[in-house]
Amino acid sequence: MKKSSGKIEEIDTHIEFSRPCCGTLISKSDKYCRKCGVNLAESSTPPSEELPQELYERKLSLINRFYKLLTAPSEAMRDIALAPDYGGVIVVIVLQIVLTSVAVVIVMQKIRFSGPYAAEIGGLVSGVLAFAMFVAVIPLLIKWLVKSLIVKYACDSESGWDFKTAASITGYAYVVTLVISIPGIFIAWFLLPTFHLNTTGLDSTAMTQAFNDYEAQLSWLKFGYTLPFSLLGLIWKSYLGGLGARFGTKEKCSLSRGLVVFFVLGLIGLLFSFVIT
Repeated sequence: MKKSSGKIEEIDTHIEFSRPCCGTLISKSDKYCRKCGVNLAESSTPPSEELPQELYERKLSLINRFYKLLTAPSEAMRDIALAPDYGGVIVVIVLQIVLTSVAVVIVMQKIRFSGPYAAEIGGLVSGVLAFAMFVAVIPLLIKWLVKSLIVKYACDSESGWDFKTAASITGYAYVVTLVISIPGIFIAWFLLPTFHLNTTGLDSTAMTQAFNDYEAQLSWLKFGYTLPFSLLGLIWKSYLGGLGARFGTKEKCSLSRGLVVFFVLGLIGLLFSFVIT
């Protein structure tokens, strides 16, 4: 209260303002928030101001990100989710293409042709595989982008995270594919049986039968190595993806939810690859 021109004026001590805790309008005389019950006396945040969000600065280099994905996945995926980039993903995709090319070269060395048309058929098979490797880059990129888009919306939970974050998380998770491909190359080099095809008097029926017999020889490799390691890689990639989705959405998407989303998408791709091979 104060005197002015012989009259007593009251000073309003109940001026309302907003708290950043929940946005409820409270007065200066309130000791507790009427909505969420926070102790206003202990709150260090100014009544009418919100603290600015601290910008995250990338802490791990590309090499360290790859290393931490294997040794400290939570730390690596947090850095990737909070400082996403496309450069690292492109490196992962390029390395994946290189390892696949090495595997194809090893397979080609295991295929032997003899007879009058050996050179022609060998050149044709090599050309088809080279062309398939070149064309396969496009589906690989499309698969990454489509999967990233699905992950963005399936793990959103009203977090408002952007596509770049989802794409970065999805792409870096493919590091698992690189790791699993390395022992696969050695297995192909030492254990893959040689395929021999005599082109003398060869017809389509004989060629089909020869390929069927060779495929039967590879069944043990398909179910003894490829399937178990593919399932292991699927679980591993799903865990990395779940971590990334959790950090990318500021924990509005749980680890379990993110893991399930990545696992289901990966399982669909795994089943599709086994059907067509």
